[in-house]
Amino acid sequence: MREDIITIDGPTSSGKNSVGFLLSQKLGYQYIDSGSIYRAGCIFIFRNKIDLNDVPSIVNIYQNLTIEIKTTDHQQKFFANNEDVTDVLHSPEVTQLVSPVSAIKEVRSAVKVIQKKLASQKTVMTGRDIGSEIFPDARFKFFLTASVEVRAQRRFKQLVTKHPSVKYEDVLNAMMERDKRDSEREASPMRVPEDALVIDNSNLTVEETVSKMLDYIHQAH
Repeated sequence: MREDIITIDGPTSSGKNSVGFLLSQKLGYQYIDSGSIYRAGCIFIFRNKIDLNDVPSIVNIYQNLTIEIKTTDHQQKFFANNEDVTDVLHSPEVTQLVSPVSAIKEVRSAVKVIQKKLASQKTVMTGRDIGSEIFPDARFKFFLTASVEVRAQRRFKQLVTKHPSVKYEDVLNAMMERDKRDSEREASPMRVPEDALVIDNSNLTVEETVSKMLDYIHQAH
């Protein structure tokens, strides 16, 4: 059993990143958002104009991807192939690619190697299959969820500041489609990991969610 790994899974906009980062700060663990690894590869797929049907070229990107995460002043910087890509990870071009690319089985295998390498010290890792596929032996596993309407509202608030023309209905529809794809994909579908504590944070703040997790961890010790 891995005492040094805490996994947090859940659908898009369930608060995994904010919660995972705060939890890691409270525990003195490093924080890794596994979604950023997929996104980092998508940056190079987009730049090199690789066709989504060209699976060998896509897989090659991930097999040669080096990831480094640096935290300074409570801010995390994400480096891919020695380049700080933090500010482009959530660009529309990358977001468009991440779902179809992350559904490719060989891509997931390549990312798994990166995830294992990064988790060589005490780690909180978030994603959609971390507790079920990557670290099923983690001592503490969490699954965060919230109603799709609440999650769409959260994403809408994030997007509308940068893209004022975005509509809530479009965000909601895209999110329902993403949930469906993540749950039904062949390679590592999103599911609640065995032994995971499920937390619905529809009406909880990030701090309240983390507080629940810390209570659970401390009670177990």
